[in-house]
Amino acid sequence: MPPSDRRTPLRRIARAIAMLLALGVAAGAVLLLHAHIQIRGIDPDLPSLEAVRAQADLGELPIRVSTWNTASQVTPRKQVLEASLDPDPQAPYVMSHAVFLLEWADGRALLVDAGMDREQAQSFGRPIEWVGGAPIVPHGGIAERLGSALAGRPLAIAFTHLHSDHVGGVVSLCGALPGGTRIRVFQTPAQTDLVNFTTYPGRAALDRAGCLVRERLPDVSLAALPGYPGAFVIRAAGHTPGSQMVGAWVRESSGVRGFLFAGDAANAIDGVRRDVPKPRAYRFFVVPESEHRQTRMRGFLREAEQAGIVVALAHDERHLATTGIPVFGD
Repeated sequence: MPPSDRRTPLRRIARAIAMLLALGVAAGAVLLLHAHIQIRGIDPDLPSLEAVRAQADLGELPIRVSTWNTASQVTPRKQVLEASLDPDPQAPYVMSHAVFLLEWADGRALLVDAGMDREQAQSFGRPIEWVGGAPIVPHGGIAERLGSALAGRPLAIAFTHLHSDHVGGVVSLCGALPGGTRIRVFQTPAQTDLVNFTTYPGRAALDRAGCLVRERLPDVSLAALPGYPGAFVIRAAGHTPGSQMVGAWVRESSGVRGFLFAGDAANAIDGVRRDVPKPRAYRFFVVPESEHRQTRMRGFLREAEQAGIVVALAHDERHLATTGIPVFGD
C-alpha cells in the first residue's frame, strides 16, 4: 500500500476525533450558556428580618442544634474568594462539608443537608487537590455518625441545594435506617422543578435514595416547615436555580437564638462580611452563578448577622468553630 493510502485511514480517524471533540465543546458551551441564562433570570424577593424574627413565635421551638462535618480539606483561599478583591488573601482556609441537626423536645429531628460519606468525599476532594488543595480528610457520613441516633424518630431534611457534596450522604442514610422509614424532604418549587448540569447528579441521588417523601412548599419568600415549628426555608437562588436557605429559632438554656444555614451563598464568612464574591473562573465555568443575586444574598446575611442571627456556612470550618454550634454527640 502506498504511503498516501496508509495515511488516508489515519486522517479519517483524526478528523473523526476532531469532530467529536468539537461536538463535545459545543455541547458543553450550550449547557454553560443555558445555565447562565437560567440563573440570571431568577431573582425572587427576600423576606424582611421582621418576617424572620416572627418565626420565633410559632409553637414549640427546637431545643438543640448541632453539627457534623463529614470532611475537611485545606484549600487555598483564592479558590473560594476572588483574590483581587480579598483584603486578606493569604489567610488560612479549611473547606468543611457540614450538616446540621435540629431537635425538638418530643424527638422530632430536622437535618439541614446530608454531606458525603467517606468514598464520596475522596472523589469530591481530588479535583481540589489539582488546584492546590491538600488531600481531603473524610470524617464519616451521617449514616455512620448519626444513623443510630435518628432511627425511629420523626425525621425530615431540607437541602440548601442539590450539589452532590450536600446530598450524597442521604443515600447511605436511607440504607442505614430501619426498613419502612420515611424521611420528609422540604423543597421550594424552584428546587423541585429547576435543575442545571451541576444539580442533575444530586437530584439523581435523591431519586435513588429510596426513603424520601418530597413535600412541595408554597412559592413564597419565606415558608415555615409544617410540623417543625421555628424552622423555615427562604428562597435563595444565586448559586443554583433551586438554592434555599434554611433558618431556625432554637430555645437554648440561655434563651432563643436564631440561625441561618446558608449553604453556598458564600463559601467563606469573609465573603459575607466583606462582600467578596467567589472567584470569577469558578462562578463562570464551574458553577454558573448570578453575581447580582449573590450580592443581594451576602447583604441579607450580613444584615442578619449584625442583628444577632448566627450565619452558618457549610464550607468554612474555622468560622463554624466560632458559632457556638456544638459538634453532634459532644
